[in-house]
Amino acid sequence: MTKLHKKSLSKLSEKVLTSPYTAKASTSAKIHYVRGIKNSPSYDPSFDYWKGLRDKIKATLKANSSLDEIVKYAATAGVRKSENYLRVANKFRAFLKGKDYKYFETGHSAWNNSPDMSIISSPELGLIIDGQRYFIKNYYKKKKSDEKVTQRYINSTLTLMQLAEPNFDTSNGIFAVLNLQNGKLIEQKPLIDDDIMAFKIDAATFADIWQRSL
Repeated sequence: MTKLHKKSLSKLSEKVLTSPYTAKASTSAKIHYVRGIKNSPSYDPSFDYWKGLRDKIKATLKANSSLDEIVKYAATAGVRKSENYLRVANKFRAFLKGKDYKYFETGHSAWNNSPDMSIISSPELGLIIDGQRYFIKNYYKKKKSDEKVTQRYINSTLTLMQLAEPNFDTSNGIFAVLNLQNGKLIEQKPLIDDDIMAFKIDAATFADIWQRSL
């Protein structure tokens, strides 16, 4: 979810463009998705399904508490959330099990495609894992019938993270996506022209659908 003013492309969350949008398997699904975002109300935490778990993961890491606390929280999240929360919490705990890790604060970053289109791409977590600094985006959602989690999908997020302008030091750090469907960390690769072109085409198509939608 993201803060959006109706009929405005400013301050879009990266989740709006890279995560659900890029994964849509058909043009009609993309049109439906963009139209829904454009006509949705402003962000409200009560409608953010994963917010509770995201906040718990960050708070637990920040306090250097046991990862078991995340799993315990997930188990008490209620009937509507506990099954999905537990699946993700267990994957997250398994990912860090046996590793030397430490949380650190990052900052904010955004990619400005035009004066009217700005995409926020701030890392969700800063973690030093076995001595290496990572700027991490977590992917929580379970698959839907009209979405495909492909390498292109992951590349889109990683490309945006590298193109965005940060207000924090990114030297000696690696941008990465932690896929909590399978517990795997996908690290950035050197940017290539084809990845940049594909991302910019996705952004341009998103903007075109947005402008054409009622």
